[in-house]
Amino acid sequence: MNGLINHSLYSTVTLVFLLWFIPVLGQVPTPEAAIQLAFQQSKTQAVQDPLIQRNNALNKAFQEEDNNFNRYWLSYGLYNQALIADRLEDKKAAEELIDRAIELLNPLEEDPESQALLALQLGYSTRFKSYWSMISLGRNAYQRAERAVALAPTNMRTNLALAINDFYTPKVFGGGKKVETHLIKALQAPSPSVSDTSPTWGKPNVYELLVKYYQKNEQQTKAQNYLNQGLSEFPDSELLKSLK
Repeated sequence: MNGLINHSLYSTVTLVFLLWFIPVLGQVPTPEAAIQLAFQQSKTQAVQDPLIQRNNALNKAFQEEDNNFNRYWLSYGLYNQALIADRLEDKKAAEELIDRAIELLNPLEEDPESQALLALQLGYSTRFKSYWSMISLGRNAYQRAERAVALAPTNMRTNLALAINDFYTPKVFGGGKKVETHLIKALQAPSPSVSDTSPTWGKPNVYELLVKYYQKNEQQTKAQNYLNQGLSEFPDSELLKSLK
């Protein structure tokens, strides 16, 4: 089931976060932008150091005040670091990082953004676990994604999380029935305001999964149309350019 989610998606899910951040004089970067920049630096330099430094600052903020905002961004940062550690073949560190990221979000059952991110983290964590743990984690990931959508039906990331989980659930277990519906809803989600500190990641992944979904179902024209649309909106997206 969900536990069979393939790792390549979760590597690309971090490409979710690959918009270059260009600081503007006098502006304080959002936590998301700062983590994106640290991720890109870590990826380019093939080290964890930039994300370690960023996560140390996020952890300090969390230790000073335990609230949903600080929990979410620390968890997000740790998830990004886990992906870099995994990329560098430091599997032990990657598992420890993702486990802590999950632990931070587990209590936030009424926050849709946290539930959506948690669903992705749980799916990713299966690669480090035993077969039976993998099945349980996969089921939990799907349930968290469903809860996220129930809490925020028009949110891009909640619909993306459910679509990802459904896409990688085998048909024998009922998978594949909700992918298209929730990806279209994700595309139609309202954009946050410029001043909003809410998460913004995810839209390139919506296009990516639409392309893969239609390719899988032999609808090449639709796949190409969504790829063109995605590249028009995100011309520098490594994720989308890799689908050409």
